[in-house]
Amino acid sequence: MPTMPTLADRSDLAPRARHLLAQQLAECGALLDPLLRNVLDDLQHELFRIAEQSSGGQAQHEAMEALHELKRTRPRFQGRLMSLLERRFASAGQPQADHEQERRSSEDLALVDPHEFDESMALDDLSTRTELHAGNAIFDLCHRYAVLLAAPPLDNEALPPGPHMLAKVLGEAAGDMGLQREHRLLFYRLCDRRLFGAAESFYTRLNDHLKSSGILADLRSYLPKRAATTSRQASTETPGPETEAPPTSTSTPTPASIAPATNFTAPPAGMGELHSLLDARRHALHPEAEAAAAQSAQFTSMPELQEALAALQAMPSRKPGPQMGATLTNDLMAELRRGAHGDAVQLQPEHRDAVDLIGLLYDQLLTETRSEGIAQQLLGNLQVPLLRVALSDNDFFTIRNHPARRLLNLVLETANLWLDRSDDHFDAALNQRLQRSVQRVAAEYKGDIGVIEREADDLDSHLRLITRRAEIAERRQVEAAQGRDRLRDARVAASAAIAKRIAGRKTTPLVRALLENAWTDALTLTLLREGENSEAYRRRLAAADQLLGSPIERDDTRLAADFNHGLTQVGLQASEADQITRYALDMPQPRPASPAAAPPPSQTELLIRLKSRHKPDDEEAAPAGDAVARKLTLTPSERRALDTLKKLPFGSWLEFTINQQGQTVARKLAWYAPTSGRCLLVNARGAAAPERQLDQIARMMARGQVRVIPRQDGGMIDRAWNALVAGLRKFGLSNETRETAT
Repeated sequence: MPTMPTLADRSDLAPRARHLLAQQLAECGALLDPLLRNVLDDLQHELFRIAEQSSGGQAQHEAMEALHELKRTRPRFQGRLMSLLERRFASAGQPQADHEQERRSSEDLALVDPHEFDESMALDDLSTRTELHAGNAIFDLCHRYAVLLAAPPLDNEALPPGPHMLAKVLGEAAGDMGLQREHRLLFYRLCDRRLFGAAESFYTRLNDHLKSSGILADLRSYLPKRAATTSRQASTETPGPETEAPPTSTSTPTPASIAPATNFTAPPAGMGELHSLLDARRHALHPEAEAAAAQSAQFTSMPELQEALAALQAMPSRKPGPQMGATLTNDLMAELRRGAHGDAVQLQPEHRDAVDLIGLLYDQLLTETRSEGIAQQLLGNLQVPLLRVALSDNDFFTIRNHPARRLLNLVLETANLWLDRSDDHFDAALNQRLQRSVQRVAAEYKGDIGVIEREADDLDSHLRLITRRAEIAERRQVEAAQGRDRLRDARVAASAAIAKRIAGRKTTPLVRALLENAWTDALTLTLLREGENSEAYRRRLAAADQLLGSPIERDDTRLAADFNHGLTQVGLQASEADQITRYALDMPQPRPASPAAAPPPSQTELLIRLKSRHKPDDEEAAPAGDAVARKLTLTPSERRALDTLKKLPFGSWLEFTINQQGQTVARKLAWYAPTSGRCLLVNARGAAAPERQLDQIARMMARGQVRVIPRQDGGMIDRAWNALVAGLRKFGLSNETRETAT
C-alpha cells in the first residue's frame, strides 16, 4: 500500500499544489462517472445477452450469477475506484513506495498464474492503446504535474491519472466486483471501447484545467501530429504522404488506429496509381467494352449503389468459388438494372475501380486458402460488407490497419491455420466464434464502421488468449522434449558404461540383471542430477566395478549400503533392494521375524522382477554408433534435405502431405537436437505431433512429402494485396511497351 492514503496527508506539497491536485481528482471523477455508467450498462447488456444465447448449463448459470453480482456491487463501484485513484494521487512523486513494492515482490518470486497473466496483458494492451490515442495530451500533463510536484517530468507510468495508473485502478476495482476472469476480461474490453475511446478529450480537459490555473499556460507540444484527413476526392486525385504513409505519432488517430502504430506502413501504391493501373488493365483486356462504356451517360449514384449492395447483403450466404469478384460484379449489375429503368446503367469510374479491386483481391485470396475450406466460406460471407466499406472509404485500400482489413486478415489467418490446415480434432468452438463474428458483420453492418471495429477487437482479444495458451503449451512441450533427450543421452551413456564393464566377465544372471537394469537407472539418475564428472557418479561406477571384482578385496557392508541407497532411489522398496543386494554379494538373507512369516523370495523371483521392471526401447538402448550408421545410409538428396532442416531456426513451419489426395497439415519445428536428430513438432495450439527424427523428415522431404513454408512478412491480406498490385503493374508495363512499339 502507498505510504500516503489521502491527499490531505501530503504535507510536503505546497497548499496550492494540494488544492490543484484535489481539483484534478474531482475533475477525473466528473469525467469518469458518465463513462463508467455506460461501461457498466454495456456489461449488464452483454452478460444478459450471453445468458440468453447460452443453451443452458454452466455458461448460462455463470452469466446470470455475474449479472446478479454486478447489480449488487455496482452502487459502490464508483466510490471504490475513486478511493483507489486518490491513493495514486497521494503517492505521486514518491518513487520510494514503488521501490519498496518492487523489493517485496522480488522477495516473493513465484510462477505466474496464466489467468493473472491474461488480465495483466489485457490491461497492458488497454493502456498502450490509450497512449497512442492521446499521446500529446498525456505528454503535456506529465510536464504540468512535474511543476505541481516540483519534480522532473513524470513518466507516463507514474502519472496519477495516466493510462497505466487508470488501468491498474480498473483492475483492482474489477477484482472487488466478484466477477469471474472471463467476465472481467469482457469488462476491460468494454472499458477500452467506452472509457479509453474518450481519452483525448479526457486528458485535454485535465490540461485545460491546469492551464487555466496558470500551470505552464504557454506550453507547446513538439511531438509531431498526424496530418488532418483531406477530403476523399482530393485524396484520390492527388495522393500525398498523408494518404500513402500515415505517421505513427500519438496524436488524435483515425478510427483505424486501434492496433499498435507500428502497423502503419506505406502501401505499395496510392489511389492515383491504382486508378491508372486499373485503366491500363481494362484497356488491355477489353478495349471494345471500354469504348462502349465511355459512351454510356447513365451512371448510378452512391445511394443507389449502397441500396443494391444492401439487397445483396440480405440474401443468403454467398458460396465460395472461382472468379468470386466477377460473380459479385454480375450480381451487382443485375440488381442495379432491376431497380433502374433500362439496361444502360453503369458504375462511376471510382466505384468501378473499387469493385474491381475487391474482386481482384478476393481472387488472389482464393489462391492462398484451401478450396471448400472454412476460410473460403467466411471469405464469401464477408464479400458484400467489405465492398460496401471500400466504396465509402478509400482508406481500405491505402491503410494496412483499416478495421475492415484487420477483421478480414484475422478471420482468414485464423481459419486457414487453426481450422483448415489441421488434421486434429476439429475445433468447433473456434469455428463457431468465427462464424458468429462474420454473421454479425453481414447482418448488422449498414455503414457504421464501428460494427466491424468491435468484431475485430473482440476476435483479436480471443485469438490473443488462444495464442498465449498455445505458447505456454508449446514451451512445456519443448521443456519435456529437452528433458527426454537428456534422459535418453544419460541412459545411453550409463548403458555403455555398464556394458563395457560386463563385457568379457562371467557373472551370475542376477548380477547381470541388477547392473543392466536397476543400476543403469541409478547411474542415469546420477548423470542427470550430478553430471558425468561428479563424485557421486564415479562412486556408483566404482560400486559396479567392486561387485564384478574379487570378493576378497571389497567391503561388503559398505558396498551393500551403496547399492541399497541407489536401488531405493530408482523405485525399489527397501526390503526388496536389500534382498537383491544380499544375493548379489553372497550375503546371508535375514531370518524371518516369526515362523509364520513368508520366506524371502528366491533369486529366480528377484531375477524375473528385475528383467520385467524396465525394458528400454530400441532407440534408447542403441549405441551412438548405430545412430550414426543409420544417418550415413541417407542418399545425397536426403542428406541435402537433412542439412536444410538443421539450418532452420526453431519455430519454422513445415507442411506435411498426409494422404494420397494431397491433403496437407502445417507443423511447427519447435525444437531439435542436432547431435541426436531428435525433434519436436507441434501444431498451432502447441500440442505435440507424433515424434519423428530429423532423418525421417529429411527422407520425406526428398520424396516431396514435406516442404518448408517460407517465412512471410505481414498478413494474408498484405501478401494478397502486394501480389495484386504487382500483377496490375505488369499490365501497365505491357501497355507502355506496346505504345512505344507503335
